[in-house]
Amino acid sequence: MLRWGHRRAGNAVLTAFAVAVAAMTAAVSQHALAQTPPPRTQIIVDGSGSMWGKIPGDSAAKFVLAREALRQILPALDRTAEVGLVLFGHRRRGDCSDVEQAVSVRPLDPARLLAPLDALNPKGRGPLTLAMVAAADVLPNDEGRASLILIHDDFDNCQADPCQIAGELHRARPNLAVHVVSIGAKPEDAERMACVPRITGGRHFVVTDASEVGPAIAEALRLATLAQPPVLNVPAPRAATRDMLGPPGLRLSAVLGEGNEPLAEPLTWRIFREGQEASGPIAEITDVSPHVPLEPGKYVVEASRDLVTARQTVEVAERRATPVNVQLEAGIIQLPGKPSAGESEEGPSASVVSLVAEGEGAGEASRVVWVGPAEAQELLVPPGTYRVILQDGAYRAERSIVVPSGSRGAPPLATGVGQIRAEAKDHLGAEDPAEGVLFFVQEDDPSAPDGRREVARSAAAQAQFALPAGTYHLVARKGPAEVREVVALRAGDDVARTLDLKLARLSLSAQLAGATDLSATDITWRVVRLEDDERGEVARSVEANPELQLPAGKYRVEARLGRLNAVASREVTLTEGSTEHLTLRPDAAELHLRLAHGGLPLSGGDVFWEIRDRAGQVVWRTMESEPRAFLAPGRYIVRAELRERQLEQAVDLNSGDKRVVDLTLE
Repeated sequence: MLRWGHRRAGNAVLTAFAVAVAAMTAAVSQHALAQTPPPRTQIIVDGSGSMWGKIPGDSAAKFVLAREALRQILPALDRTAEVGLVLFGHRRRGDCSDVEQAVSVRPLDPARLLAPLDALNPKGRGPLTLAMVAAADVLPNDEGRASLILIHDDFDNCQADPCQIAGELHRARPNLAVHVVSIGAKPEDAERMACVPRITGGRHFVVTDASEVGPAIAEALRLATLAQPPVLNVPAPRAATRDMLGPPGLRLSAVLGEGNEPLAEPLTWRIFREGQEASGPIAEITDVSPHVPLEPGKYVVEASRDLVTARQTVEVAERRATPVNVQLEAGIIQLPGKPSAGESEEGPSASVVSLVAEGEGAGEASRVVWVGPAEAQELLVPPGTYRVILQDGAYRAERSIVVPSGSRGAPPLATGVGQIRAEAKDHLGAEDPAEGVLFFVQEDDPSAPDGRREVARSAAAQAQFALPAGTYHLVARKGPAEVREVVALRAGDDVARTLDLKLARLSLSAQLAGATDLSATDITWRVVRLEDDERGEVARSVEANPELQLPAGKYRVEARLGRLNAVASREVTLTEGSTEHLTLRPDAAELHLRLAHGGLPLSGGDVFWEIRDRAGQVVWRTMESEPRAFLAPGRYIVRAELRERQLEQAVDLNSGDKRVVDLTLE
């Protein structure tokens, strides 16, 4: 294997390059004579999250090794060669379409090519097959020499087949060579990628040591451009040599579990002197892979994030930085965002995600371990079984997820969202939306008491509901009126519904014989529906002249004066959109009771009044000193009980009477 930085290997490399110079010079001369297009090359750099990983024995991330090698190599190349840069997996997590032509194919400009690499922050998946296709499509299909240089560390994890695509590229572009530089790849992944250069006539460089990165990329570029200076003096990346690792201290990184790539997310690092943990940390920093200068000695390193904390005892060596890779023994749950396609006029709803850890043993109860806003985010948790609960207003969904050490997973919550827009009209032909309507959205739930569970509600005149795809019952309720409609909602749908409440208006009043002003009288109205399938009271009012909105149908209206037996009733049939006025005339008399002595009324004193009808049934009892009440016409026995006496008198009442009855004390 090549060992860049070792005298013998370095001499061999320079000798090989010198031998190639004569052939390269001849090729350049032939190119000038034939005036063929300049060689064109697309450099494809892996920006997936695994590029934060490190080659064993070195502390620099793989993408840093590749970037620093290019920084040293590119200025030494012929500026007539046209070179472009393609990045993939660098902008979005979990997106298998994340491929970008970061620098267009133009005459070589090292500064332009390096600028996107300086800002590179690997984070996503690895669609390297799609990146090869996109890079090849940009290159002209002419007689000129064209090449792709793929710098990666892993196999395509987006379910694409690089070998199949390599065959299709070679049939369509026989002059296109694909050179592959596999940095720290697993042996099985490197073997699976060998088909790409073999099919296209390129070379495969399998790099297993940091010192090999520079020479491998340099040789791939030499093969692609055939236009290097006679002597290529590329120093090794700074992080690869022992004497450049910096002063004594710690180079920190963390992995979820054994065999995982280092995390690309920042953690909180705390460092204690061994045996002095109670004194507090001597250093605390939040970073991805920090370098912490320390004096030689023993320390305790603590890495924490979210629900996970791990500690490891380390010893800082003299004259160099000590790499420490903390194994967190944790997994990542990818939490969902709120199931909303937007905000209604009522403003954003309170959307919350809760994480419940299931008890492992028979006696261990479940417990809530985390609560936060429903935002797309990743949460580090210890291995175990969890329930993820999404609450968005009245909507609630929950799923269980098993989290092994080293895993990343997302519960299937609220993945596809559509929108229901609802309004209601009082009746057909009404111009304006109905006021005072409450909208409900329900879904079928066999465990609910009535087989349906409410998931959302709104009191807006024009309600909006953003909901996961599914079948829902949309309900509009206004007073006694309730209508519903089944809505099948698919992801991305925008469904508008107008519900007809089928309402009519009914105004009520009561009149008595005589001049009694009922507006100041205690009166109770009761409306009962008479349809066989919907019988029962639908409205009640204590106003003197109520205005009611009722669904079309047949009703019985009752007016009760006071709390006694003066009642009038009448049936009425309402049609949708109609306005009816109903006046009831209760057959009643007003009775006023008093105690008297010597022909004069008495006030105050303890007295218990009781009134019985002709059949002996009690219709009224009170301890008021001078009670008043409305009674139906008929004969009554009025009884007054004092401490030592009892008075009784028969009273005959006719409709419209306004009687004052004095029970006289002798």
